[in-house]
Amino acid sequence: MLVSPHQNFRVNQPAVIAEVIDNEAIVVNLDSGAYYSLRGSACTIWEMLAQQMAVPAVVQSLAQHYADSPEAIQSGVESLVADLLNEQLLVPADGAPDSTQQPALSTNGERPPFATPVLEKYTDMAELLLLDPIHDVDAAGWPHPAPDRQ
Repeated sequence: MLVSPHQNFRVNQPAVIAEVIDNEAIVVNLDSGAYYSLRGSACTIWEMLAQQMAVPAVVQSLAQHYADSPEAIQSGVESLVADLLNEQLLVPADGAPDSTQQPALSTNGERPPFATPVLEKYTDMAELLLLDPIHDVDAAGWPHPAPDRQ
C-alpha cells in the first residue's frame, strides 16, 4: 500500500488499545484478539503516528536523530505504516496532519544507526482476548470458557 505524503493516521479506537512501557508499545486489536509488540524505532514511530503526525514529519524527525539516510528511514517508516494499516491498528484520520507535534528525540552526541522497524504479531491468546467475560465463560468464571466455546 502506498502511503500518501499528506496523509495522517489515528489509532483505530475503540477496537485498538495501546500502552508504551520501557520503549515498547504493546498494542491489542480487540476485534481480532491479536496483540503486537513494537520496540525501538517501531515504538517511536507508533508514538508519532498515534499523535497524528504525517509520515514526512515522522521521517524528518527520525532523520535528525538517526545516522542513516532519509531514504532508508522513509522506506522503513512506510513499510511499518503499511503493516499497521493492514492489521487495522491505524486508520486514516480526518483533517490535516498535526504539524505542531515535534517529539524530542535525544541524540546525546552520536547519532545511532536506524534499526528497521518491525511489527511483531502474536495470536496465542486470541481465544481468551475474544471471550465475553459475562456470556462465554463457565461457572468457574473468566478465563475458563464455557464447554460450547472450547
